[in-house]
Amino acid sequence: MVRVNRVRRIIRKVDPWTVLKVTFVLNFVVALTIVLGFCILWVLLINAGVPQGLEDIARRLALLDENASLVGNIEALFSSVVFLATVYLLTQTALATIGAFFYNLVSDLVGGIEVVVLEESYGEETVIKQRRTKKEKDENKETVFMTLSRTVKKMRDERNKEKNETAYPEMPRPDVPRDIEEQTLSESFKNISNEEDEQK
Repeated sequence: MVRVNRVRRIIRKVDPWTVLKVTFVLNFVVALTIVLGFCILWVLLINAGVPQGLEDIARRLALLDENASLVGNIEALFSSVVFLATVYLLTQTALATIGAFFYNLVSDLVGGIEVVVLEESYGEETVIKQRRTKKEKDENKETVFMTLSRTVKKMRDERNKEKNETAYPEMPRPDVPRDIEEQTLSESFKNISNEEDEQK
């Protein structure tokens, strides 16, 4: 079950710095599209022969002299378009930033703009299902890690057993003479019994 709640929010303050950045980028994109669009349109019109046709019509109507032309200096036309685009960029950015300042002043007096927002909240059943699936995934992860740790432990135990089986025999102690060290308990009893017989 999905529940939709209507919540009212009030916009009390707008950061002028963020407004400046966002409006500058947006207006730069608009100005760039205007300049590029004008260039593309001008190339298409020249290829179609529209300016030349307009000049011929103006000469027939005696609005132009024979040596004059409507579009004589193309560089001045393009420079004027670029100038107008930069003026548009700067004025729109400045107006938006000043508008943010004025909005902050007015919102302190009046209270700001009220906005109604819809929030979706899931029911308890879906939340419980999501928690169960999450727990199952966590348990599966734990079992995988546990099996890996067990296999690693078994391999270590096997290596330790192999090392113990292939252990070197004990070396004689350097501070004890060899004949005393190698004498076993039964031999020591025999020696004691022989000494007693000799004494008798």
